[in-house]
Amino acid sequence: MITTQELAELAGVSQSTVSRSLQNSSRISIETKTKVQELAKQHGYIIKRKQKHFTNNGGIAIILDIGRITTPLDLYLEYLSNELIKQVESQNYYPIILSHDVNNTDSFKYIQSVIETGSIKGTIIINDNYHPALEEYLKNLNIPHIYTQYFSRPMKKSLNIVDVDHFAGGLLAANHLLSLEHRKIATLTSVGSDFDERTAGYCTALKSSGLTINSGWIVKTGLTYAEGYETMRKNWEKLQDCTAFFAQTDRLGIAVINYLTDHGYTVPQRYSVIGFDGIYEGTYCRPKLTTVIQPVAEIAESSMNSLSRLLTQKDGGATHFFIQPRLCLRNSTANVFLQE
Repeated sequence: MITTQELAELAGVSQSTVSRSLQNSSRISIETKTKVQELAKQHGYIIKRKQKHFTNNGGIAIILDIGRITTPLDLYLEYLSNELIKQVESQNYYPIILSHDVNNTDSFKYIQSVIETGSIKGTIIINDNYHPALEEYLKNLNIPHIYTQYFSRPMKKSLNIVDVDHFAGGLLAANHLLSLEHRKIATLTSVGSDFDERTAGYCTALKSSGLTINSGWIVKTGLTYAEGYETMRKNWEKLQDCTAFFAQTDRLGIAVINYLTDHGYTVPQRYSVIGFDGIYEGTYCRPKLTTVIQPVAEIAESSMNSLSRLLTQKDGGATHFFIQPRLCLRNSTANVFLQE
């Protein structure tokens, strides 16, 4: 095979220019690079590109509490998991998704078998409830770990937590409807501390406006679309006098809009609807769903940064970091006086 020195003689340039041309250096003119590369091709020279070197820092386990997950995977949790994977990889770790079911001892045994390979450097736990056995296990092995999203209250001061301020989210949703002059506002909620806090924010907003809380307008439901739709059907007699609905997930918000539309009511001309989560699928319904966004990219970044701090500094100080939700205005809410 021809050498770079021989290529330099053929091209009439220095050997260093040939080397830079073959590596596609920006310091060499396009004309010279093309000439050198064509000569190399003609004479059978194999161009070896320099490869970037990435340090593999080890594995980060993302543990999902499947007790909270519906089938198919809850869209919001899917978005969050994907963002966590990106953040883990951006810091040169490799992600491993593990499921945890407190009612299935085999799932805990599998988590143990993966962690005990020695390749897992830390964990991010997306957990509905606090599980003492999991916490004790990670603590005994000195595995740094972060709880993110849906962590049950009251919180333990010794744990590292990244979460959304759900109370502020409920307050934000209700205040938006109140700003549009709505005074008859129902909410569809569910089981869990995050939903309790969203409901508390909703109630605080109504009380601050001098309104009495109507317990019949706080309706608990499941988390699937079908459950939300069926809840509207079963409770319509007591809900029909409302002018607005705060659905505490976007999936429920879509169910509310479709129920109303299917029964001849227009949104937002007759009823206003606001959701919670900020999943992109909220733009698919008509009208597009106004919602409170849980900023998954920010949650994921903060979770990984907090875990990195534990991995590098090895300090024992616990932190509780709450991310503020944001209002996303689309087309499903309107001033009550503009409604039919």
